Amino acid sequence: MVSDTVIVGVLTFIGTGLVTAAGLWQWQRTQAREARAAFRARRVEALGEVWEALSDLEERQRTAMSGQADSAAPGRSGMKEVNLLLLRSSPFLRPDEQDWAQAFAQRVVEIDALVRAGVLNDRPDDGLWWETTERVPPAAHVAGRAACELMELRAKLGDRFAAVMRGDHE
Repeated sequence: MVSDTVIVGVLTFIGTGLVTAAGLWQWQRTQAREARAAFRARRVEALGEVWEALSDLEERQRTAMSGQADSAAPGRSGMKEVNLLLLRSSPFLRPDEQDWAQAFAQRVVEIDALVRAGVLNDRPDDGLWWETTERVPPAAHVAGRAACELMELRAKLGDRFAAVMRGDHE
């Protein structure tokens, strides 16, 4: 027959093993939760940086167009900045967000080029809607269509950014 001391020793060993396993499991869960929280924080930060960069690009383009038709278009440098930011932020952005941001920047540069072409052809009223952010019907002309697409992309990115900030969308 097995002595009481051996039974107590075996039960103590099993209890210690179970407590150690539970502690290890809890530690792994905590590490995973902290990693998810850090990733979410970085995702919010990356999406915010992209939103700011796109807003700045659009603002620079609109400002450059107001009364300065002969100034150099800031599109190339702005697109370069946005592309580099998208590369740095890509692990934290979803593919659709990257596509929206790229299309947004492309539409801003496209509108700028089209408006500048109109201004250079002695039609100064062509750029007025771009400077004032008036809504232009899509059928008006190519720049109007690009402006409507820009507005849709801004709404999509803005809604996603707001959802991520609220924690509604991972």
